Amino acid sequence: MSLAFYYALLAKKQSDLLRLEKCGSKLQMKQGEFTNNQSLMTEPSLTTTTWHGNWAQAFDDIRENGVLASYIEIETTQFNATFEALATKIKEIKEEIERIQQIIAQLLAEQSALSSR
Repeated sequence: MSLAFYYALLAKKQSDLLRLEKCGSKLQMKQGEFTNNQSLMTEPSLTTTTWHGNWAQAFDDIRENGVLASYIEIETTQFNATFEALATKIKEIKEEIERIQQIIAQLLAEQSALSSR
């Protein structure tokens, strides 16, 4: 394949890498927002002056054991899995970039050797 092909491929991989790194930064910000908003899952507090009784207790149980538990699952396990997948993909792309740079260097060396003859 031609040198132009590898330069184009290198540019694409560098663009992909930049996009993934930006995505990781934005995702970290969103995780922070998500963490900061966790308390909203159990608001407003139910008291004798707002809502009480059996239905209020059942509603509060749903908030605690359903909504809040799911929220925490997203905040921890799912965000962590996403960050791990993102880190793995970033590492793969960096390795691809290194291989492409090596191929380009080799092709340039071959061209230089041919032109110096």
